[in-house]
Amino acid sequence: MTAQQRTYSRISTRLKAYIRKLASPDSKPLFTGCLAGELDPSMLKNLQGVHIPRDLVVFLHNMDRKLDMILSLLRQDSLQEDFPIRAEVVEISGAGLKFVSKERFDEEQALELAIILSQFPLRVVGAVGYVLRLESVRNIPIYVVTFTNIRDLDRENIVQFVFQEQREQIRERKNEF
Repeated sequence: MTAQQRTYSRISTRLKAYIRKLASPDSKPLFTGCLAGELDPSMLKNLQGVHIPRDLVVFLHNMDRKLDMILSLLRQDSLQEDFPIRAEVVEISGAGLKFVSKERFDEEQALELAIILSQFPLRVVGAVGYVLRLESVRNIPIYVVTFTNIRDLDRENIVQFVFQEQREQIRERKNEF
């Protein structure tokens, strides 16, 4: 994530993450993704095309979202079992992240991360990487991680998250004046 190699925008943030240590940064990830509440737009069009009343389509859509939330909350409990180390992501990009944790990590320690981009609807992305270096701010260790194995969909969701957060910060700055 040095300035010369940076190809993704990054954003300061405060996201929950769950981590497990790995033997190698080439290890196959355990986490395979969780994007609840993401309704396929074609599904909604298909429901409207079969002459179902619009109110019923809206009801079914809302019910689907609520069930996704319940299932996501159950999935979050299993995340904590599979990924026993808690962390807080303080900066994120499509190439890697920075996090703080009570757990100590060595440089080049391979990790798998499950990062919670939003709680409702629950959006969790997974990535495998390794600790590139250790930084320190006010004697608090900040671990810099570079991704070595991340699904395209997860990277895309991180990039979208960064973009949305940047837009929100721009709006907030405009409102200050």
